[in-house]
Amino acid sequence: MMNRQTKGSILALVAALALANSFIFSKSALNTVHFVQFGLVWFSMGLVWLIAYIFISGDLKEIRKLNQKGHLYTFLVGLFEALGTAFFYIALKKVENPAIVSFLGNAGPVFVTLFGIVLLKEIYSKLEILGVILAISGIFAISFQSGTVSDGIFMPGTEWIILASLMFATGTIIGRKQIHQLSPSLLSLIRVVLLFLVFVVLFISLDLDLKLPAKAFRDMAIGSFLEALVTMVAAYSALKYIQAIRMSILVNSKSIWVLISAFIFFKMIPETHQLIGGFLSLAGVILLTIGKKKYKG
Repeated sequence: MMNRQTKGSILALVAALALANSFIFSKSALNTVHFVQFGLVWFSMGLVWLIAYIFISGDLKEIRKLNQKGHLYTFLVGLFEALGTAFFYIALKKVENPAIVSFLGNAGPVFVTLFGIVLLKEIYSKLEILGVILAISGIFAISFQSGTVSDGIFMPGTEWIILASLMFATGTIIGRKQIHQLSPSLLSLIRVVLLFLVFVVLFISLDLDLKLPAKAFRDMAIGSFLEALVTMVAAYSALKYIQAIRMSILVNSKSIWVLISAFIFFKMIPETHQLIGGFLSLAGVILLTIGKKKYKG
């Protein structure tokens, strides 16, 4: 029989692997289809997975227990999660290597920490300050590109990842204040529904069709299942057995798995300075996680 720590750690790693490989399948699909076609199919499939899970798991009863305040906060967090997700997939479309997108996504915990200090009056530790410095240094190293100033100092697509990180961080801060008022299932459902509706409008306005390669449909089916369902279920299940800090560190290992998967599936490996920056940003996030203290009042 596995002990609770082992079981929780395995679930957290499942979440990290699922999230990492959703990057790979989504990038594979984005390489072959229009961005709006991708969004419509990806989030329609994600909607199917989530609705099925909510009914099968019995989460519908938990959702019904939420009061008006709970529904409001869940919607607000879901809205920012939807914006962050949209910006993230724009970045994934623009940046060739998904491992770089994953490493740059480590800007999210930096924003969460800074917002927490400024807005929530959280106490910060020396480890957190060091983590912020390491993460920002790593992100700069990853996104920096040599060339003339007119060509741009930073790699194209960086701005979309930073925007995505800002949106995710804002949602996290809102959710942190009312964590007991949120339903993970409803949160995921709101995020997916909002994005699905946006892509329906874009799809109709652009007069596109769904004559897509079978491989693209397969990639989107698998990827949306991993992203919309497996990651959420595994991550929140892990919290039943291990502390949030341990879970967060294990889930943040996704960058390593994306790096490995990108090499296996696309034969891509970041440049040396990007690898160094990536590991610096990951080390920064780990320090941020273990250095976290309770906020004041």
